[in-house]
Amino acid sequence: MRRTFAVLLVALLLFCLTACQSGGNNVELEAMKKQMQMMQQQLDEAKQAGYNPSAPAAASTPEPTLPAPTEDESGDLVLALHSTIDGETSLFTDGATELVATAVIPKGMAVDYWELNGEPYYEDMEDTFLFTTQGNTVVDAKLRPERKVTAINAEMQFLDEKNKPKGDAFTEFVFEEDYENPVTKEAMPSGWITVNVEAVIPRGYDVDYWLINGVPYYYSRTVRSFKMYDLNEATEYEVVLKKESAPSSTPKPTPKPTPKPTQAPIYYEPDPESTPNSTPEPVTYYSVSCTQCTFSGGGYSGATSGSVPAGTRITVSTSWQSEGWWEGSYVAGAFGVDSGVKSFSYTVNSDCSFAHYGIVN
Repeated sequence: MRRTFAVLLVALLLFCLTACQSGGNNVELEAMKKQMQMMQQQLDEAKQAGYNPSAPAAASTPEPTLPAPTEDESGDLVLALHSTIDGETSLFTDGATELVATAVIPKGMAVDYWELNGEPYYEDMEDTFLFTTQGNTVVDAKLRPERKVTAINAEMQFLDEKNKPKGDAFTEFVFEEDYENPVTKEAMPSGWITVNVEAVIPRGYDVDYWLINGVPYYYSRTVRSFKMYDLNEATEYEVVLKKESAPSSTPKPTPKPTPKPTQAPIYYEPDPESTPNSTPEPVTYYSVSCTQCTFSGGGYSGATSGSVPAGTRITVSTSWQSEGWWEGSYVAGAFGVDSGVKSFSYTVNSDCSFAHYGIVN
């Protein structure tokens, strides 16, 4: 085969050279053109027969494996948000089907409640949720920060039977599960905690103000400790310190204009307990809890529970879209009376709780 290809190639070159020297005889040129075409055809046949000196043999490439064809997906679509169903986030069902969704929970988070087609299910706060599909269905695990109390530039203690701080101090405690009060040895339910919070003040410093969940709290006097009762939300307490000799950064109220006196001024002896050198009393805090509702105020926004200073005015709002009735510290009366009240204001001067029950059609 090599010899045949060489002979054909030499013959082709000789005919090309003869054509150039012939000077243009048309008959000869036409004959040579046909001969060249025939030789080119023979050369192509030689290449097809297996000899191609200019290109190495290509390595064999396996054919790509195509995925097996899938059956047509039909039926009702089920989507799982922040959760999976048998490890999947979507699937199809044929009619009403009972399924179990498992929440996908990042570190530091917990299940707050579940939603099924936008309807909240507060009574089921487990990591798994049993439900029945309702046509095209969306199941969603609503997450929240895990219940943990944290102190920065401060420390906490549990309370004894007389509500006095006692035992080892700590700066962080997770109360997502049932636990034991190490002081009283009492079994405590998950989701609730009562602690004493006290500032840790280095020498030469004092408390400027407190941050509760990042919200600054200013008081008319120095507050170095307080008790938090029945806390059931993730809360962070932070003490902002100042030099002992530095002025407080508490915002000063705008002074009112002094009216012109109509009589001789009356002088009063100052109250010794109100002087700057007096030992401040702890601020009284009261717990607030909401069922099917939320409250805002006292450093909270859209919260379901917490503790606020005495005298704090809060706004309580229902979580239901439908009408219903209120129970607890605010009673709107029998069903149908004031059923349109979706929010109201309330001044906290004691532990209080609120609940709103809506109509389920």
